[in-house]
Amino acid sequence: MTGLGELVRLAARRSRWFYLAWVLALTVVVPATAAAYEQIIDPDNADLLITTMTANPTMRAMLGPPVDLTTAGGFTVWRVGTFVAAMTAIMAVLGIIRSTRAQEEDGRTELLRSGAVGRHAPLVAGILVTVGACLALGVLVAGAMTALGEPVAGSVAFGAGLALVGATFAGVGAVAAQLSASARTARAIGMWTIAAAYTLRAVADGSSDDAVSRLAWGSPLQWMALVRPYAGERWWVLLLPAAAGLLLLVGAVALEARRDHGSGLWAARRGRAAAPAGLRSGAALAWRLHRGQVVGWSLGMLLFALAMGSLSTSFADMLEQVPQLRVVFERMGGGAEQLAEAFFVAMLGIVSVVMAVVAVQLFGRLPEQEERGHAELVLSTALPRGRLLASHLVIAAAAPVLLLAAAGAVLALNQARATGDASWVAQTAGGALALAPGGLVALGVAVLLHGWAPRFGWLAWVVVGWSLFMVWVGTALGLPEWLTRLTPWAALPQLPVEEMDWAAVLGTLAAAVALMALGAVGYRRRDIAGT
Repeated sequence: MTGLGELVRLAARRSRWFYLAWVLALTVVVPATAAAYEQIIDPDNADLLITTMTANPTMRAMLGPPVDLTTAGGFTVWRVGTFVAAMTAIMAVLGIIRSTRAQEEDGRTELLRSGAVGRHAPLVAGILVTVGACLALGVLVAGAMTALGEPVAGSVAFGAGLALVGATFAGVGAVAAQLSASARTARAIGMWTIAAAYTLRAVADGSSDDAVSRLAWGSPLQWMALVRPYAGERWWVLLLPAAAGLLLLVGAVALEARRDHGSGLWAARRGRAAAPAGLRSGAALAWRLHRGQVVGWSLGMLLFALAMGSLSTSFADMLEQVPQLRVVFERMGGGAEQLAEAFFVAMLGIVSVVMAVVAVQLFGRLPEQEERGHAELVLSTALPRGRLLASHLVIAAAAPVLLLAAAGAVLALNQARATGDASWVAQTAGGALALAPGGLVALGVAVLLHGWAPRFGWLAWVVVGWSLFMVWVGTALGLPEWLTRLTPWAALPQLPVEEMDWAAVLGTLAAAVALMALGAVGYRRRDIAGT
């Protein structure tokens, strides 16, 4: 492991802002939820609430089965524990691939290995930094919950569970980095693994069949909750993520020894000798680069919408029995008095932010092409900069909007079937489209930053992350309205609860177009390398 210490410091320096943003953001979510406990839950009625939540498949699938809601700690684990675990997994997967496969793909690892560096030192350095970030998150969460007066044992179990789940997915990302020669493919493997784990958890938790519910033990995202923080901790469960993470990380090092530098264990497919007729323009090339992500996100989001929509018919009956949660979901649903409408408004709020994630991620392919020198090769042909930008921007804008409308329609299919009223489909799809300009504003921020200050492109993810936090947690916690409305979606109408506001929709859309236009001006003026 020659040079390991220097490579650890280098990896930490290169990714310090990445991990700092993730760790601080996720740490804030946990104590913020615990602090709002008494505003949401009446401890005197907690036993009734547990019984109701446990009996309702909708809430079990969404948040998991509650174990103890009589304390702020137990409520926090139930309300945001799975969400934070999933976000920690995403941080770990993206972080480890950023430090390993992406560095190798860009040629930086080859430069490092030209010196006195051990064969596995770059990979082990990336592993140590990523696992260190997960441990830092666990320590901060445990400390924050203890500072709020929650039991030390439960807080340590909570933090340790999150840290070890993150370490497990660091192993998933490290293995994916050995399988594929492409960082993008490695990220896709990691993200699909997280999606599969979340889906397995939701299906298992939502099922009343004991055999199916036991499948939750097969989902790493559920292991933290199975430790039962604040509810008679089962410390032995922590051995599951510890063992899985160790096996995956050791396996990644072993796999690295079996492949050549710059390649993956999966052989890259040979390309055509000549480009097909449909691949002779900038737009065709952009579609070829984006189509895998578009198809993957489409399948994932439509399946998610179908699964969540299937829960809509039992949602109202459950909330009628729990007045406290009814208030929360009415708040998330824009103040809707009809619970079915509140459900769809709340779901559309989440889906619309996810669509912004899709838009920013799709556009991120252009900065990536520029960093690797591919954009320079394309621009050396007769293709001007404006058309290169437009070819990526059109896909990044159109695909998420169309997918948002489709997800809205699929979300309402079960409600339409149960009520015999097909207008639910058109109504929900229309509500989704009314929220589309918010995602386009987030995309506009990404374009603006790439055009004028590409090194600050990560700020677009701050906008998206803040919005997701406000939608998932902020509104439910009853945070001040001026704070929850600091998102690109604030001015948009929440159909069908609110009246259609064409001025707000068109105004937000105009702001998005203006941001994109300003970004295009900067892109045409600056050096292609962004210096």
